[in-house]
Amino acid sequence: MTMPLIRTLPLLLALACSAAAWAGDDEAWWSYRDAYRTLVRFDKQGQPKHLIQQQLQVQPLIAGAPTEGLQLRLQGSHTDLELKLDAALQTRVPLLKSAYDDNAALRLNRRAQAFGFKVRLSIVARADGVYPLGELRLACEQVLNAQLRLDPQQPSGRRCVGVSLAFGRDASPGVSWRQDGQSRGPIHNLTATPGPLYPGEAGREHQVVQLRWDGQPDTAQLLTHSTPLVIAALIE
Repeated sequence: MTMPLIRTLPLLLALACSAAAWAGDDEAWWSYRDAYRTLVRFDKQGQPKHLIQQQLQVQPLIAGAPTEGLQLRLQGSHTDLELKLDAALQTRVPLLKSAYDDNAALRLNRRAQAFGFKVRLSIVARADGVYPLGELRLACEQVLNAQLRLDPQQPSGRRCVGVSLAFGRDASPGVSWRQDGQSRGPIHNLTATPGPLYPGEAGREHQVVQLRWDGQPDTAQLLTHSTPLVIAALIE
């Protein structure tokens, strides 16, 4: 089975702004009010989205920018909250009226020229590592529908065709495919290749497995032995 690279679907990019609002400070930051207006649109969408998630990703803008000790905080006159970043440098940003009223900012302990922020949609990882193909198809459709509502200017006629799973550089992904999941049929191992965290972007520092599901039954299963950093939808 050929597993093509996935073109990811970044939603909204907000690069690190001028630090003029923080006198004498050139750390990367994003106005919480601006972030709130962007993030709340996903929460307010009425269609099903229980299989997907929206997160804020800290994104290096300079190749090789060090990420050790990276910290993201929500700070204002009366607000101070650390937002834990996962191994993919992503976090869920709480929607807090108090922080909005405080005119707080999302602040990173790095220079503005080196890092920015990007809002991402991805598929939620399963604790048991078993992904029925029917569920993956539904999750991909939820991503597509959310994308279209968040950005109506996207090209029409796009469809879901697969998923991409990204793991750490030194990980042993152990991803396999069972074509007949209900009868516990034979398992076929899938090969990981070096690639970016979100396919279609620069960098090849992760172990990536791609799956295209054309012609496969909903009862088929994707099996993972470790939790992916990101499960991205393939939409073409």
